[in-house]
Amino acid sequence: MITTAIKSTLDYCLFTLGFILAVQLPEFIQQYKQYLAGKLSETQWHLNGYQQIADQNYQGSLPDLIQDYLASGKQAIEQTGQLVNEMLARKQSLADTIASLESSSYIEQVFSLLTKVNVEDAETVLSYYQLAIPLTVEALASGVVLAFTFIWLRMLFTGLFGRMLPQGA
Repeated sequence: MITTAIKSTLDYCLFTLGFILAVQLPEFIQQYKQYLAGKLSETQWHLNGYQQIADQNYQGSLPDLIQDYLASGKQAIEQTGQLVNEMLARKQSLADTIASLESSSYIEQVFSLLTKVNVEDAETVLSYYQLAIPLTVEALASGVVLAFTFIWLRMLFTGLFGRMLPQGA
């Protein structure tokens, strides 16, 4: 009887924890998108000066400007070329990630978050994250799915480990 009560309480706790965690997911995706949009804007601002130089001297071709910097033979200018090249790649990566997170399907947004997440950016967002309980269909559905997943995992582990224990223990 006590074992049943403990399992039941554990189930309630796991369900609640799973629900609360998963309900946060839509809000985290929103805050992550906003953070990436800010980073994209900042990266574009830094690239604008180099784009002006490319417009004046390389028919607007930023890759040609970068190649000229990389082939200059001077270490500082080559390093600048590498930096601009990295900013250009970062800009494209940010734009691609934002576009994938703005898909119409919530499931696609979650999949994009899981597959295209930049851990450093996600950690930054998480460090400033404000807990919210959004009352949207997506948030509630996420909560229910993860909550039941926690319960099913608990049942699975209990079943597996219960068979491994000697009877009467």
